Amino acid sequence: MSHLDAASLLAPSPPLAKPHPRSRFLCLISSMLAVLGASLAGLLLFALHPAPNPVPNYASLFLSLGSNDTAASHLRALTLHPHVAGTKANALTARYVFDALSALSFPTHITPYSVLLSYPVHRSLSLSAPGRGVVTSFSLKQETYPNDPYAAAAAETIPTFYAYSASGSVSAEAVYANYGREEDFSYLASRGVDVAGKVAFARYGRIHCEDIAHNARAAGAAAAVVYTDPLQYGGAPGEGWFPDSRWLPPSGVQVGSLFRGVGDPTTPMWASSEGCERVSLEEAMNTDDMPLIPALPVSAQDAMEIHRAMGGAVAPEDWQGREDGPVYRLGPGPAVLNLTYLGNDSMATIENVFAIIEGAEEPDRYVILGNHRDAWTFGASDPNSGTAAMIELAKRFSMLQKQGWRPRRTIIFCSWDAEEYGLGQLNGLKKTGRCCILELLLI
Repeated sequence: MSHLDAASLLAPSPPLAKPHPRSRFLCLISSMLAVLGASLAGLLLFALHPAPNPVPNYASLFLSLGSNDTAASHLRALTLHPHVAGTKANALTARYVFDALSALSFPTHITPYSVLLSYPVHRSLSLSAPGRGVVTSFSLKQETYPNDPYAAAAAETIPTFYAYSASGSVSAEAVYANYGREEDFSYLASRGVDVAGKVAFARYGRIHCEDIAHNARAAGAAAAVVYTDPLQYGGAPGEGWFPDSRWLPPSGVQVGSLFRGVGDPTTPMWASSEGCERVSLEEAMNTDDMPLIPALPVSAQDAMEIHRAMGGAVAPEDWQGREDGPVYRLGPGPAVLNLTYLGNDSMATIENVFAIIEGAEEPDRYVILGNHRDAWTFGASDPNSGTAAMIELAKRFSMLQKQGWRPRRTIIFCSWDAEEYGLGQLNGLKKTGRCCILELLLI
């Protein structure tokens, strides 16, 4: 190997030869051809793979789909007949919703539950008073009126009653308890009006009927009678009533459930699945969640007759009714109410309907859209305006799917049964919930 000294390392290099002009021209041409080739390749690639279509505005598309006429047809079909939970008529509404959702190609199923429901067997109410001379027996029937669209099927409606009312007979003086709130019973006590052993006579307007019955029992009342006051439900004098206006007719009665618990009374805090553990009917009907006293709902026209027979101190101004009605007095008596109620509290089958759109990214997280389907009578406003809207929503989601849309999370459409009794959706959620996070959107 040759040895290089410092002088040779530091010696200048010989000058580089200058490129020939023809070589520089060839390099320039080669570079231009390379750029042109790349551009042509890009154009060819774009032609063979065009840009994707813009993503549709699904929100605008959703709002543009469907028709109110479709929702109206669902509403008419669902309200042709009264359909109380546990009856054949309500089973037909379950099948209707099932068929409507299945037709949209959603996985759809009906889940039955055996639950404790309550129906009236016999009820009566009469009014007597010393010196009155006559005993008034109330018919406890809701009358039909000219142009009533439901008149033809009125005979199919269930008699007016309170679900889960205790069976029994009571004959006692009436005490007017305003809205039946705790403070109303406290006021009566402050005025020296004894409620113990009496019939608490109260009106709707501030709290639910179940709370009125429970407050009456807590105050010592032997029974409760609750009415719809024209002040809240009858409009101004001369305004008329359904079907000529939105107000409740004089013979109209608001029914309801007196159960305060959660879900089926025989399966407190767990779902009423087939073969599950249950408490006995006797135990279920004798918990503090039940009213434990007889109770009846009555109409405004019956209530006004009771008010006219009442005595005692005049009730405060904010306890009074409409100006064209009688003066309300506290009692007790001299009006005596003779009340009898016999109920049939027994196991019945209810049916919840579910349809599913599986989420694309978080299928184990749920958005639940639903409402109940059962009704005390025809249920046009409550609940089936919501049922018809839910079916229409499902139809629009189905049409979005055909445009390529998928929800991020799973959507479950639910049509619950026995909500009027306080049962249906709770059973469905207790069973559906598992350990997943539920995001609820209840209509």
